Amino acid sequence: MTADVAGRLAGFILATAADDLPDAARERGEILLIDALACAFAGRHASSRPGFAAAARAMAGAGHSPVVDDTDASPYAAALLNGWQVTATTMCDVYRPRMLHVSPVVLPAVLENAGGHRADAVLAAFVMGVETALRLADTLESDLYTGARWHAPGVVGAFGAVAAAARLRAWDERTLRSALGGALLHAAGTFAAIGSPGVKLTQARAAAAGVFAVEMAERGHGGNPDFFSHPAGGLQAAYGGTGVAPDTALDRHWLLQDLSLRRWPAASSLQSVVEATLRSAEQLPEEGWVVELPSPSYRLCADKDWRDELTALQSARWVTAVVSADRRCGVEQFAPARLADPGVAEVASRVSVVECPELPAGGARVRVGTQVVNEVLAAPGSPERPVERDDIEFKLVTAAGARRAREILAAVSTDGDALRMSVRGQPSAAKN
Repeated sequence: MTADVAGRLAGFILATAADDLPDAARERGEILLIDALACAFAGRHASSRPGFAAAARAMAGAGHSPVVDDTDASPYAAALLNGWQVTATTMCDVYRPRMLHVSPVVLPAVLENAGGHRADAVLAAFVMGVETALRLADTLESDLYTGARWHAPGVVGAFGAVAAAARLRAWDERTLRSALGGALLHAAGTFAAIGSPGVKLTQARAAAAGVFAVEMAERGHGGNPDFFSHPAGGLQAAYGGTGVAPDTALDRHWLLQDLSLRRWPAASSLQSVVEATLRSAEQLPEEGWVVELPSPSYRLCADKDWRDELTALQSARWVTAVVSADRRCGVEQFAPARLADPGVAEVASRVSVVECPELPAGGARVRVGTQVVNEVLAAPGSPERPVERDDIEFKLVTAAGARRAREILAAVSTDGDALRMSVRGQPSAAKN
């Protein structure tokens, strides 16, 4: 075990210049950034967004920090809203080995601190924030984060937000480690939230916790600089489990290449179900379909109903039925009016979901009786089948409108001020 993992990680965050990023990491980082912005625009119109926005603004107040497709707010409220919007429609990134959603916690910190910086510096901050969260997640025991225990975004997300902010605020190592220690004080979130609105709050709260830790550390109120290995409750002792070498926090390839993206709004565990259903030429037959899922997907999605937008996005039965009926999968397939359709509900009631442990993670099989209708072993958007930049740009066009998407794509290549201006709220009539 190498000493001072926290110091080595801090050095990695601060010393990796924008020019040090490999071309593949830079290109992947741009795709992830565009995808996060697309998800944030889509989340602006989630059915439960008004209530969340009202609560965030009531608690955290007004200010001048950008909120995607809405009026400015205080830094804390903006982080809550931006983080929540990225994850609201269930189509942001996921790191399957730890069930970690990264962009909802890193993008808010980037938007908050991007002003006055060139595009390459903004992109590097985003990439280093993503990498920090992923590398810390990889030091934690997998079984604790893919089963009934911790929810990874709440545990390690704030560290990624702090890393991104540190790059843009030009911190020294002492301030960074103090802020990372502050992020540890906010580490929380369990899988008990699955199936409730709290599962989205985990990411939003982690994004806001990162902003909180940044502001406090700059004013001398950070946490223990040995945030990783401290025996009295450092990250490793409190959340890591056993049998994981802490050096994996540094001695890895660029993990952002291993993130899965989603083509459609729906649980990451159901992306293959969407594709398998769309591939099928026929509507759901009278006898109903049987959907086979690997064990992790089955645990998360087999028993969900469609009483509201969130549960429907995670319901294998609803996703199969509505995609079969509509021949597409967009946010409107989970809108309240669609969920109230008795015809689709009847179809969903004829979908059976069974566990198939031999299927690979993220895979799915659809059959009628014993006859296989379609099988998808590697989910679209997974590292084995990565989505192309054109697909993600189309996702942005769908979410933000063609003109707005062009402005954002130009801003991503310009500078941080242009990026902040391009995402701020505009009248809905401007979207075309």
